[in-house]
Amino acid sequence: MTTSWPVRVVVVIQARMNSSRLPGKVLLPLPLSAGTTVLGHVVARARQVVPGAQVVVATSALAADDAVAAAAETLRASVFRGDEQDVLSRFAGAAQAHHAEVVVRLTADNPALDPAFVRAAVAQHLATRADYTLTTGLPLGTNVEVMAAAALRRVAAEATRPEEREHVTPYLRRHPELFRLEELPCTVPALVAGLRLTVDYPSDYALLHLLYSQLPADFSLTDPAGLPALLATHPWLMHINDQNSQVQP
Repeated sequence: MTTSWPVRVVVVIQARMNSSRLPGKVLLPLPLSAGTTVLGHVVARARQVVPGAQVVVATSALAADDAVAAAAETLRASVFRGDEQDVLSRFAGAAQAHHAEVVVRLTADNPALDPAFVRAAVAQHLATRADYTLTTGLPLGTNVEVMAAAALRRVAAEATRPEEREHVTPYLRRHPELFRLEELPCTVPALVAGLRLTVDYPSDYALLHLLYSQLPADFSLTDPAGLPALLATHPWLMHINDQNSQVQP
């Protein structure tokens, strides 16, 4: 993989230990016997997006998140610490501290993101000169957001609602009159498209644990011999966590 970009792309991964549904989820082992955590997989996949790209784990300044910062340093990722609830300011601070021109937003509870789709999103973002690019059509937990650092700075200065500060991009998405918004429709095999590949509940973790126990650590969403074949052989996997819901801001 030899992709490079004419601008500085920084991948920012938001992470914290505090989770009401599954506390400490980002540092859970995945799979149980491999010595790798959920966060470890996200960092590893983020590094595949752009050779030598800056990967930053943005966590809170709370003592409870010292473990996240330590884990990120062990993974040789950069660390930025900021407000726990004002995630927007934390993202903007991480982007500024690392001189980003384009920011890829990832979250530490989505270990199955596919670097190929992230690269495609960055490429479209640059080609269209967008302020914000969102992939669509991928399983929950694998879509990706790309934004211009200048747009992120403006959002951080103007957004006021609590949900806009906590979830980073709602203000940007709500104001197409202010920002150029682009979507990148993506296609994956039908069996894969409906999967829930984020870690919010214990049953989400159970599914990811089973997938990582049966597939290579860098499994893609599209390789027909990998995830689609596993789901075709064991269709019950698709029902482990399909009762869980996701509230979008």
